[in-house]
Amino acid sequence: MSKITVTPPAQAYFRKIIEKQKMDGLAIRLTVTNPGTPGVECGILFCPKDYITPNDEHFKLDGFEVVIDAGVTQFLDESYIDMGKDDKGEDILTFHAPNLKKKVLPEDASLFDQVAHFLNSVVNPSLAGHGGAVELVEVSADNIVKVRFSGGCMGCSMVGATLHDGIEAQLNQAFPGMIKGVEDVTAHAVTDATYG
Repeated sequence: MSKITVTPPAQAYFRKIIEKQKMDGLAIRLTVTNPGTPGVECGILFCPKDYITPNDEHFKLDGFEVVIDAGVTQFLDESYIDMGKDDKGEDILTFHAPNLKKKVLPEDASLFDQVAHFLNSVVNPSLAGHGGAVELVEVSADNIVKVRFSGGCMGCSMVGATLHDGIEAQLNQAFPGMIKGVEDVTAHAVTDATYG
């Protein structure tokens, strides 16, 4: 189980903002986006009790609980949440996560391996909801990512939006300044599996 420290002033702050929401069982969720990539980020969100899953790790505090998806707890281990001051002297919540940039792949993993892992672990689970998938074909010498769609994505009229508004945007966030573009090299044909 991860070790998370929430100082008494931070707990008081959380209790105060949770009370204002007037939602029974509202928790605080600690999040990690783009784990194992250069664009990894952590965040703090409200989490209604209906969105707490069996896959969540729970931290019971005084008057509320903090939840973290078990799949990202390694990145938030030893996190420290406290109250601090901004440049104007105003109270702000601070979130220090020393393991956030923990590597999933070896230090010398190629950009191809890093992108392939990201597509398999982050992008494909969401495409699977529509019966689709994407695989990495190549990362060119000028850092163009070439992908091939399969399943429900084959012949789908929304594949262009999925490619540019979804996958390309996610890759640019996960690998800032490292990806020049994303190209679809799929020979699209409408089949019985095509989504929509």
